[in-house]
Amino acid sequence: MQLRYVILIGILISGTRAVAQTPAAAGTTQTLQISNLDKKKGKVYIAWYISQDGFLTREKAVLHKIVPVDKQDSITVTFDGVKDGTYAVSIFLDQNDNGKLDTNGLGIPKEDYGFSNNVLPMTRAATFEESKFDVKGKDGSRSIRLK
Repeated sequence: MQLRYVILIGILISGTRAVAQTPAAAGTTQTLQISNLDKKKGKVYIAWYISQDGFLTREKAVLHKIVPVDKQDSITVTFDGVKDGTYAVSIFLDQNDNGKLDTNGLGIPKEDYGFSNNVLPMTRAATFEESKFDVKGKDGSRSIRLK
C-alpha cells in the first residue's frame, strides 16, 4: 500500500516538473527585409514600438537590434519571439557610428531612415498610427525601403 503512494507521488511530482518546464508561448518569427542601403557602410538601428507614447524614443522600444552593414544593397533581419500585438518599426542607417540619426539645421535627416508600411511623409517623421501593423499568431515578413 505504501509503495502505491510513493509511486503516485512520484508520478505527480514528475508531471508537475514537466508542466513547470514547458515554455510559455514562444511568439512568432518576424522578418524585416530592409532595402535601398545603396552599398553604404555603417550600422542599421531597428526599433519596434507598441504605442505612440514613446514612438521614436529609443528607450521606449520593445524590441531592437543594431546590425552592421558593409556595402550591401539590402539586408534581412529576423526577430524571434514576437508576441501578438500592434507594432510600428523605425529604422535608420548610422553611417558615422555616432549612435544617432544625424539631421541638418532644419531637423531634416542627413542619414537614411525608414518606417514600417514604408510611410515617408515629406515634412515630418511618420507617426505610430501611420506605421502600425498587427502580428497575429503567424510568422511574417515586411519590407522597409530606406529614404
